[in-house]
Amino acid sequence: MYRIKGLENSFLLACMLLFAAACAPAGKLSPWKEGNLDIHCINTGRGESMFYVFPDGTTMLVDAAGSLLKKHKYMPTAPRPDSSTTSGRVIIDYIRRFAPKGHADTLDYCLLTHYHPDHMGDYSKSLPVHPEGHFRMSSICEVGSEIPYRRLLSRGDPTEVKASNAAREDNMANFAKFVNWSVRTNGTSYGFFDPASDSQIVPVRKKVPGFCVHNIASNGRYRLSMDSHEWATDIPTKAILDSIGDPKAYPGENVLSAAFILSYGPFDIFAGGDLQWSHRDLHDYFDIETPVSRVCHKVEVMKANHHCTKGANGPELMNALRPDAVLAQVWRDVQPNPATLENIYSANPGCKVFLTNLAPDNLVKDYLDRIASTGGHIVVRVAKGGKSYTIYTLDDTDPACRITGKWGPFECK
Repeated sequence: MYRIKGLENSFLLACMLLFAAACAPAGKLSPWKEGNLDIHCINTGRGESMFYVFPDGTTMLVDAAGSLLKKHKYMPTAPRPDSSTTSGRVIIDYIRRFAPKGHADTLDYCLLTHYHPDHMGDYSKSLPVHPEGHFRMSSICEVGSEIPYRRLLSRGDPTEVKASNAAREDNMANFAKFVNWSVRTNGTSYGFFDPASDSQIVPVRKKVPGFCVHNIASNGRYRLSMDSHEWATDIPTKAILDSIGDPKAYPGENVLSAAFILSYGPFDIFAGGDLQWSHRDLHDYFDIETPVSRVCHKVEVMKANHHCTKGANGPELMNALRPDAVLAQVWRDVQPNPATLENIYSANPGCKVFLTNLAPDNLVKDYLDRIASTGGHIVVRVAKGGKSYTIYTLDDTDPACRITGKWGPFECK
């Protein structure tokens, strides 16, 4: 028996052991089970990638992070788990770890929200070439080569509106080669994301009461009402833009991002790629968030637009969504932006913000005591029927992805 200052310590020792157990990592995340909705933010340190497991076991990958940027005015964070592991490999291994048993060899859906490298992977002649498809193994191609996509959706036809910061032609040509190979070899169904559909993405194994993916924007088009399937756009036609003769008049890729609200009973999550309002002082159609906000309602969880950077997650959208939790897939030293965080907290002072990364010189020092987590994979596990949800953070340097933090469960209202 230990003694402290002459007193028997059994009670104190027991308290210490309980405290240590409470502070220690809680082990591994339990496997998905039928009825649960699992939402994973996969942290590669190189962009954005989310993996969904629907209540029936249907799987969906949204974006495949894979920027190759190493040096820039706005520096990237460190790649996870290290620079020797490709972003695609991180995503593949993560999916195989957390996909439902027996369903890790294919993905039912893959949605590419827009054509930027930090969402689809970049092109480089240094990347290996697929031996059959003759495309470079950028992230979305690497993942789809090893875990075939049954249904592949992208934000829309990239030739419809010329974007001022459109993805590089070599990257788009490489993606087209992959799509052709995947359709021919794996039977992948390829199409464009419908901005006003409730039936394009559905559970494929069985019906799930109260579950729906509501498409609300894509390719610069936004849904007019949640009660209808009509959409509108404020972006001039390509012919009009061409006649203007000003390259700065074309909308960028971010404005064209695909967005949706996924509902499961009383639980809702908003996810909108890199939607933004930035530069609306130049052209009002550069602000896609405001028209999108008109069809939005309060949600439990929001995937932050454009990595929580400047010119995104504006007051109009945040006041419509008022999320209780925001998941920000940060990968640059300017993310998150202090003014953007202020928009989030102004809309809901109690909001919990989770970051996949945080650069040491980021300027959010005044908010650090309010940010729930600043690193790691993020998982939202929604209970059967959508009645409650729990948020976990996982170690992104550990192949076992051990739990590093837990919040909740929170009741959905």
